[in-house]
Amino acid sequence: MKINDIIAYTKELAPYETAGEWDNVGLLVGSGDTEVRRVLTALDITPAVVEEALKKGCGLIVSHHPVIFDPLRSLAPDHAVYSLAKNDIAALCLHTNLDRAEQGVNTALGKALGLQNTVLYPDDYLLIGETDLTYSSAEYAALVKERLHAPDVRFTDGAVRRVAVSSGGGGEGVELARQYGFDAFVTGEMKHHQYLWAVSHGIAAFDAGHFSTEDVVIKPLTALLSEQFPDTEFIISESCVCPYDAI
Repeated sequence: MKINDIIAYTKELAPYETAGEWDNVGLLVGSGDTEVRRVLTALDITPAVVEEALKKGCGLIVSHHPVIFDPLRSLAPDHAVYSLAKNDIAALCLHTNLDRAEQGVNTALGKALGLQNTVLYPDDYLLIGETDLTYSSAEYAALVKERLHAPDVRFTDGAVRRVAVSSGGGGEGVELARQYGFDAFVTGEMKHHQYLWAVSHGIAAFDAGHFSTEDVVIKPLTALLSEQFPDTEFIISESCVCPYDAI
């Protein structure tokens, strides 16, 4: 199978034109004409992930975060892109287009949290749904931490039943959560003023970390790719882990 076959499928799964104008998605390293039999999937492409791909005989890495985002003005041997090119390993990156996809990141986040009656608002990078019970913010923070395997969860006070989620750096979605009539909001990064806004407007907001709110998509994405291409082996990276710890 050629990488172009995987590209064609991912364009159906998460159309590239739906990515943010500022984003960089698609095949960022390598040639679409390359044949691959093993593919590594990961949230991030780090030097450790490239080394893992090399050891496992993977000719392609499919990731969420783009391995090339800003223009490269130099390329040192310790850079992941240098290692990719040196070892002839391609990189296919699905970023904001996967955030917005029906079977993308926010949908995976909602499923991981067990939300019911969900509705996706792709233009807002938002998914909304309901919990099975009404939770206190402390109870729900514990649930979020457990379900997402998050090192820690920051939260504001409030009752939780109707929840909006926006993965990764989606803190600005807290205002949309209230606009759509929801009492709780889960994301991966919130700024100080967003916490203050949540408190002043009675929103129970939960910051579970960028990695933990997005890594939930890798397992279902790998399953979709494996189903579509049964003759190719798709392997979830073991070296792509949350880059920080917490106490």
